[in-house]
Amino acid sequence: MLTRTLLLALPLALLANVADLRADDENPIVTFVKSKVKNSDEPFSMTVTFKVRPGGEKAFEQAFISCLTNTRKESGCLAYYLNRSVDDPSSFVMFERFKRIAALESHAKMPHVGELLKTIGPLLDGAPTVSVYGVAGE
Repeated sequence: MLTRTLLLALPLALLANVADLRADDENPIVTFVKSKVKNSDEPFSMTVTFKVRPGGEKAFEQAFISCLTNTRKESGCLAYYLNRSVDDPSSFVMFERFKRIAALESHAKMPHVGELLKTIGPLLDGAPTVSVYGVAGE
């Protein structure tokens, strides 16, 4: 039950308090991922599932444009894709894959990430959920 609570609380806390994070504060998502990944020097993937308020779908997608472009240029990023459900236009899944935890730490401190989180927070219908995956077969 505690893990499920963390899954719901951490992303919401991140979105609600992104403006309050100081440069030396660890991002709550990074903390959560660190608790899941056994070897911080190995690649990992994560998904973040978002439910957007009705009518906010276009603004939500627009908010991601800069972050998608800039994140894909980061040396530690292996994949960064926003996916929209074909069955429910208000449901989105972000797929992310990084070379190692340090790459996620660097990513979380980028200005384009902070701007994205500030913009999408009011568009969400509930807390996003985060799932972390080890990369199999490598």
